[in-house]
Amino acid sequence: MVKKDFQQAISDIRAGDFAAIYVVHGTEKYLSEWFNRVLQQSVVSDEDEMNIMHFDMTETLLSEAMLEANSLPFFGDKRLVIVDQPYFLTGAKPKQSLEHNIKELEQYIEQPLDSTVLVFNAPYEKLDGRKKVVKQLNKQAVVVDVQPMQERDVRQFVKQHIQNDRYQVTPEALETLLVLCQMDLSRIMGELNKLYIAGINDYKITKPMVEELVAKSLEQNVFDLITYVMKKQPSEALKLYEELLLQGEETIKMNAILIGHVRLLIQVNVMQQKHYQQPNMVDVLKVHPYRIKLAQQEARRMSLGFLMNLYDELVENDYRMKTGQMDKELLFQLFILKFSQK
Repeated sequence: MVKKDFQQAISDIRAGDFAAIYVVHGTEKYLSEWFNRVLQQSVVSDEDEMNIMHFDMTETLLSEAMLEANSLPFFGDKRLVIVDQPYFLTGAKPKQSLEHNIKELEQYIEQPLDSTVLVFNAPYEKLDGRKKVVKQLNKQAVVVDVQPMQERDVRQFVKQHIQNDRYQVTPEALETLLVLCQMDLSRIMGELNKLYIAGINDYKITKPMVEELVAKSLEQNVFDLITYVMKKQPSEALKLYEELLLQGEETIKMNAILIGHVRLLIQVNVMQQKHYQQPNMVDVLKVHPYRIKLAQQEARRMSLGFLMNLYDELVENDYRMKTGQMDKELLFQLFILKFSQK
């Protein structure tokens, strides 16, 4: 298997060193899209779009992609065949799955066409290594790692990207951007264009600029709300709740987010008592490392008993709201007041 990190794979492609088959494996959407964009620009010219073929395996049979992979390019040197959602490389089987002829792919992997670059975009955490086709790809293809980065790597990647675009970013602004986007690289990169426009005069990105332009997600606002409750600041919590209602957010949805958040805090609290380390928690809970880190910090400040009481109250309120036993807004306000006193 030729496994390459993202930067090395990009460098090779820009140098004209193309593999016959790529497996772009991982769930980091931004890196996957960037890799595909660079590959298209490098393999096929702008005037030669007829030699770029896309296939979604949830909608199209694999045989059609294999037919194009085995065809010569139209008036060009290379043909790029891109296969999206190749779920047959995993152990999953969607309800509306198609019956793909995997034998055709297995045969192609053994003798790929020199003029074709075949790409499998596999946005999954894991592939099924027991399958013959996966074993073949691991042996013959270049596997490009686009799994989510660690917090340190995200910070370095974003900082370097901003510098490469000739902008300066203050440490406070960078940290605020990362926190507001919850270390989600795709979201961070999507927000940068707004910040670039705002800082076009002096090519600087500041903390006030980030706070003004990068909106908090509903989840972050709800987490802020529960933080006010924990700090015994009911007026601030109620004010934020009213603001979210004015923005059109639903009380039941906010309550559901809190249930999920408190459940995570309980899980982390129990795992901390059992001396689990952060990487172990990530593996078990299947949650982004940055969320685990924040949950660890928060869970240390609360007893397991308090969290269990909080969880029970939220679940009971969810039932009352959905069955119409009591006005949902009044229920949520009473919840804020009750737990702000504890």
